[in-house]
Amino acid sequence: MIEIQDLRKSFGNNEILKGIDLTVQKGEKVAIIGPSGSGKSTLLRCINYLEIPTSGVVRIENKAFTEPNGKMNQAYVASLRQQIGMVFQRFNLFPNMTAIENVMAAPVTIRKMPKEKARQIAETFLRKVGLEDRMNHYPSQLSGGQQQRVAIARALAMEPKIMLFDEATSALDPELVGEVLSVIRELAHEGMTMILVTHEMKFAEEVADRVVFMDGGVIVEEGTPHEVFHQTKQQRTRAFLNKVEHAAP
Repeated sequence: MIEIQDLRKSFGNNEILKGIDLTVQKGEKVAIIGPSGSGKSTLLRCINYLEIPTSGVVRIENKAFTEPNGKMNQAYVASLRQQIGMVFQRFNLFPNMTAIENVMAAPVTIRKMPKEKARQIAETFLRKVGLEDRMNHYPSQLSGGQQQRVAIARALAMEPKIMLFDEATSALDPELVGEVLSVIRELAHEGMTMILVTHEMKFAEEVADRVVFMDGGVIVEEGTPHEVFHQTKQQRTRAFLNKVEHAAP
């Protein structure tokens, strides 16, 4: 489903990703953990080419984003990107649009879908995330958790094959985290292929098929949740998990 080979990304002289190799199978849930600045979010953004890798290859269902000569066809990149939904730390909703209008926007403008069909799809996914009674509310009338659920519905409305979650709960007040995690948990149980960058260790252990620990722009360790959280092989992983455990309230 997703194949990443020797992925590198630099900003000026600062190399953020230092040769990432990662494969994600269809239906697999992969959680990426690690300290701030380890390259987790940059990796997600490179997967759908929101950031252009300095070198390396990203393939989605055996289709590489770049041509063999390294050039990019923008229309081709856009078509591949449509297969990947992404939910960010910040909700990035259009403040002048209602929840349903936010969810309809991409199918109408990008997929050229008739508005009535887009509305039906938007209603379906807003119900799916538990917001059937908030469809006509503006973002300012919604809590942070509700806004993030609208953002998830917006990503799902494009009917992606893969979902990327970049610290989807980090901007939320603690009491709102659970409602967003429950939506992600349901998607996981339905078999959606997903990569989650998260600091919610218990959630990662519960939902993920595989956990990847990153530090310093490299993958230090990966394995099943039990292997990474309870049979850690690398000292760097162990030190991180101990720090997170002691920081927890």
